Amino acid sequence: MKNNKRKYEKLISRLGLNRVLIDEPLANYSSFRLGGPADLMYKASTHIELERSIQAAYSLGIPIFIMGGGTNLLISDQGFKGLVIKNETSRIQLIGVRGGNLLKNKDKITENSKIYLEVDAGIGVNRLVRYTLDQGFSGLEPFLGQPGSIGGAMWINAHNMSMGKYIGNTVYSAKIIELTGKIKKIPKSYFHFSYDFSILQNTSEIVLSVIFELSRGVKEKLWQEAQSVLEYRSQTQPHGVYSSGCTFRNISKSDAIRLATPKYTTSAGYLLESAGLKGKSIGGAMYSSHHTNFIIHKGEAKASDVLQLINLGKKKVREKFGVMLHEEVVLVGEFNKNG
Repeated sequence: MKNNKRKYEKLISRLGLNRVLIDEPLANYSSFRLGGPADLMYKASTHIELERSIQAAYSLGIPIFIMGGGTNLLISDQGFKGLVIKNETSRIQLIGVRGGNLLKNKDKITENSKIYLEVDAGIGVNRLVRYTLDQGFSGLEPFLGQPGSIGGAMWINAHNMSMGKYIGNTVYSAKIIELTGKIKKIPKSYFHFSYDFSILQNTSEIVLSVIFELSRGVKEKLWQEAQSVLEYRSQTQPHGVYSSGCTFRNISKSDAIRLATPKYTTSAGYLLESAGLKGKSIGGAMYSSHHTNFIIHKGEAKASDVLQLINLGKKKVREKFGVMLHEEVVLVGEFNKNG
């Protein structure tokens, strides 16, 4: 904080003294409930605020991190040295129905219609899914109950593996911003979506909004399908605990075939359990006894405890199976990578 005092003072002046939080504990915003403070935090509720804060930090050479729902994150015990921008944009807008052209025939939604919703990246995935179900719009029901924001879901290409569905399947186009402040409108193909991947992982670009292409469905049937997704999630994943979701990405099908896993499962959880990690604890963190690909915060844990468990999981699986696991969780801030 002290080393960047002059830069920080300028940034606070531009964004507003009453709008910038200083030394804000990031554990309060993380589903893991872990992490030290952000030097500065700014909560952006509109595109203009989001763009302005990104541009201001960039012009002053201040590192930034954009936070949505705070899931899939492991935040350092030292916090983040720079500006954390909490994306709280929340607009959902029906922009068109295709029978004719996009932006036309808004009121003529039929069984064969394609429906286009423009959604801010700060919207929670679960909130958006519930909105579409209530409207009778089909396409996002596999994601009921999924935590995190649309921005994060785009970054990781959020999935429902039991149904083979990805958030990218329903994307039509998006609006993104570079750290320089340049805004671009891009098609779905730009993202190069694949399992747990979008091009955003290789760039510094940030999603502002997404246009989803959905279909007309029967509201009651959609809710039934979504409820079954929620029940499956409840049965197969730990709940009522602090966690970031799945810790590791699943292995490739070719690795599963080479290892001759049961039914050629690609499940990282299976490998971790087979390597003896189920219920393994370090400090206040533990591999879940319900689903071994989840690390949970039992209380009084540190982010360094979680990182040690991550490194232990990689080591044990590599020794037993000869395959390297890769994190799904994103590390934020400075870490000793050796745990």
